[in-house]
Amino acid sequence: MRRRSRLSATFVALVAVGWSVVTTQPSGSALAADPEAELAQTQQQLADAQSAQQSLEAAAAQQRAQLAELRSQSARLEGRLSAARAELQAVTNEYDRVSGLLVEVGQQVIAVEAHLMELRRQIDALDEELAGVAKDILRRTADLEQREALLQAHMRSAYERTQTSILELLLSADSLDTATTQMGYLMTVTEEDRLLAEEIRSIRAELKLQKKTLKDGRRALVEAKRQARAEEEILKQRQAELAALEAQLAQLRAAAEIREAEQEAALNAALAAQGNVEASVASNEQAAAAMASLASQLQQQANALQDQVAEARRQQAEEAARRAAAPQPGARDATSNFGFRWPEANPRITQEFGPTGFILEPPYNYNGTYYPHFHTGIDMASGCGTPIYAAGAGVVVASGQPLRPWDSAYGVIIDHGGGVQTWYWHIQARVVVGPGSIVTSDTVIGFEGSTGMSTGCHVHFAVNQGGGWANPRAYLP
Repeated sequence: MRRRSRLSATFVALVAVGWSVVTTQPSGSALAADPEAELAQTQQQLADAQSAQQSLEAAAAQQRAQLAELRSQSARLEGRLSAARAELQAVTNEYDRVSGLLVEVGQQVIAVEAHLMELRRQIDALDEELAGVAKDILRRTADLEQREALLQAHMRSAYERTQTSILELLLSADSLDTATTQMGYLMTVTEEDRLLAEEIRSIRAELKLQKKTLKDGRRALVEAKRQARAEEEILKQRQAELAALEAQLAQLRAAAEIREAEQEAALNAALAAQGNVEASVASNEQAAAAMASLASQLQQQANALQDQVAEARRQQAEEAARRAAAPQPGARDATSNFGFRWPEANPRITQEFGPTGFILEPPYNYNGTYYPHFHTGIDMASGCGTPIYAAGAGVVVASGQPLRPWDSAYGVIIDHGGGVQTWYWHIQARVVVGPGSIVTSDTVIGFEGSTGMSTGCHVHFAVNQGGGWANPRAYLP
């Protein structure tokens, strides 16, 4: 009697367990074809989803960097436009400087356009990639629903078979221990169902990751499009301003040409008044050839000056820090990106760099074009005896009268490293610095004079880059 009571209790407990435990293997039609292969494929797709998210995050970071560079270029563009506007409003004789500024502005406009084009390309690529992610989400959602339905079918089949199998097992077993052991086998989840459940978990994780990727990507896409629209509007304004300034520049060019013609006529008249014009022209051409030869010779010796140039730059950095800490009104504070300052404070420009009608200027081939008369520097005048400063940090490589006997003018030549020399000509005869002197933009190197072939007190300031003459305005603030 006691044994029948215990058997009944065991039967009731096992039936209760049957409601919550998956048991026998379902029919073959409900099983996945290759559970292990499908699990491996799903795990690979999860890895692919993680890689896609990382790729999208990298694309978003690249877009943010592009936008930051775009904003930076836009700010620089505005700065150059403001400088050009100020130059035009002053209507000075510095046409070449204004022209150079507008060329720089035009180049920056092109750079901004290129960045915008790249940003639009990235936006299109991100948009297309997000569309692909959205399609993958729909596809994988369908896969998930199919596998969940398959697992549910397995569970229902197992449960339905359990109702009969457990009862028959208990009634046919020789002993309670035997029945318990057999029911443990019966109620164990099948390996196929375990793999299927694992695959479902992987698909859910993959979908969660893809949805986050899609949400983050769409947010980044909206912000990128907003920034691109804003920068496009700014670019349109800059292009309109540039067109207006270029129109004003044409007017300034006409006025500058009139002033240049008047200036050249006055110089030619002064030269004619001195007499023996042909001899003066021939002598000046010889001096120009000697100057080019000396520049080339000094370029070849420049490598030996690297340590001294580095020391000059260190000293100039210290001086710049002191000036910044205690600025002085009227000082030569403006410094170019090249690190140069004007050799004189607020000089009056008497002749610009470039082709000229002044017959004393020798011929020169500039940027592949031959000019019968070419001025290889900028002439500035502030009055006889005005201090002349080094334009930037460097080492004096020649001073005094280095071009005698072809040119009796006094001058100073400074090597700044990187193949750049600056020349200061027609200064007073007193020599202030000699070869080997380390100088900075705070160093006085001479005083304005009228030595050599000169029509009055001024300093001829020239820049030699790699053996050829360059427009000094490209190096000055």
